[in-house]
Amino acid sequence: MRSAPFFKFLFGRLRCPAAALCILFSLVSGFFAAEAVAVETAAPAIRSAAEIAYPPFSIVDEKGRASGFSVELLRSALSALGREVTFRTGPWAEVRGWLEKGEIDALPLVGRTPERESLFDFTFPYMTLHGAIVVRKTTSDIWDLGDLAGRNVVVMKGDNAEEFLRRKERGITIHTTNTFQDALRELSEGHHDAVFIQRLVALRLIQEGGITNVKVVNRPVEEFRQDFCFAVKEGDRDTLALLNEGLSIVMADGTYRHLHAKWFASMELPTHRRIVVGGDHNFPPYEYLDENGRPAGYNVDLTRAIAQEVGLDVEIRLGPWAESREALARGEIDVIQGMFYSPQRDLTFDLSPPHAVNHCVAVVRQGQGPPPANVEELMQKRIVVQEGDIMHDFAVEKGLEAVFAADAQEDALRQLAQGKHDVALVSRLTALYWIKQYGWENLVVGKKPFVSHEYCYAVPKNQKALLAQFSEGLNILEETGEYRRIQEKWFGVYEDLPPTLAEIVRHAALIAGPLLLLLFGFFLWSWSLRKQVAARTEALRKSEEFQRAMVDCSPVAIYSVDFGGRVMA
Repeated sequence: MRSAPFFKFLFGRLRCPAAALCILFSLVSGFFAAEAVAVETAAPAIRSAAEIAYPPFSIVDEKGRASGFSVELLRSALSALGREVTFRTGPWAEVRGWLEKGEIDALPLVGRTPERESLFDFTFPYMTLHGAIVVRKTTSDIWDLGDLAGRNVVVMKGDNAEEFLRRKERGITIHTTNTFQDALRELSEGHHDAVFIQRLVALRLIQEGGITNVKVVNRPVEEFRQDFCFAVKEGDRDTLALLNEGLSIVMADGTYRHLHAKWFASMELPTHRRIVVGGDHNFPPYEYLDENGRPAGYNVDLTRAIAQEVGLDVEIRLGPWAESREALARGEIDVIQGMFYSPQRDLTFDLSPPHAVNHCVAVVRQGQGPPPANVEELMQKRIVVQEGDIMHDFAVEKGLEAVFAADAQEDALRQLAQGKHDVALVSRLTALYWIKQYGWENLVVGKKPFVSHEYCYAVPKNQKALLAQFSEGLNILEETGEYRRIQEKWFGVYEDLPPTLAEIVRHAALIAGPLLLLLFGFFLWSWSLRKQVAARTEALRKSEEFQRAMVDCSPVAIYSVDFGGRVMA
């Protein structure tokens, strides 16, 4: 036994057996305590389950493993907290039953409905979508929910769609299947009039099944809203808190956007035309039309680099900012490549993580004092801004009264330079660009920003797949270094560059020169003082030797007499 020499040594070396027993007891106790901690920290895996045919949310891959957007999202959320998860697979009716009976701990994909509130507890929704109707291509009289009255409609058993249709009498004959895959197949074979389903699921199943004689009605059923969540058995607060925390982390760190792009982008992006990217035609150095009328600037280079990385076919259209913003709201363009974030805009558009931060400042004419640095200093001023710009919104929000709108920031600065207003509220970099371009030396740019806005890509609401593509492209450009190169190309001239060697030498000379002269003067003074002291010392020495010689050679006695009349030898 290998431990025997250790115990022999322990008891042999220690004079007190009791001390040896105490040490042994401590070691054994420590070992079991460590084991207990290890057991305690090794939390068991969360038991989950996945539907076999609800793409792209929940599927079984070719190797029989659970996969899909919601499955990967649950894995990532738990992994962010150091937890593992295992999956069973089956039809939805079975999967749902496992959670109801407590055989599993959580499900990755459950639509929150009134019927399920008493059975499950839900995390906050990670996606909200609307339903759709699928019909055969020969059907021309079904366009909305009302047209389903008197029809045979098939849904998946136990799905949100069935619960929604049964919630009130609609005159619909409802049929159920185990999967939506079966429902679409039966529709294709002529057994029913329509399938009531979630649009993305329908698109994926039609594509994967090669079903060519059915179509998705191009009109979403607004009444049928699906809030997709993670779900736990009713009352399981601990697991619910765990899932909410993990979901919050992956939605904040970019994991959610990455998974969304992976599973949905190819299904929601336009396939019959180029993606139209809009922006401002006169907002340099970010975006503008060059002398040949072609898009140029930081935003343009960034969009083209993203499109190349993620395989998007884009067309860049630049126009007056107010018009571009309205075109995005109307759906006439797909994405705007540079929009400042604000809570108000977030209600209308979905915005990407920022790809730049823009400082908005005040600009005044020389001789009018320093540029305003706060809202109080703007009061009673005649202010010019770009129409529809974030600083236009800012001026209105702050209740500033004498506000004039120009078509572009260039126009706002030109009017200010001509003496038409007191102050312009514009982007700092854009102001520096135009002042240099036109030589407006009578303008002074403020240093303290009123606001520093995040600059993002923006899409209309519910176009997250397209937004995810641009967000994913931004991440790739950051990793490759291309993002940094584009920034330096367009912004480097306005940033504080590191000093050159000549500048370093010149500044050093300005500081070191006077110090060297002072040191040299101190050295001369010290040398002169030492020379004078040496000369005086030598003179005293010679004087003392001379006096001694005079005494030694004197033929008469020499006496010294003090003030008391005493003779001193």
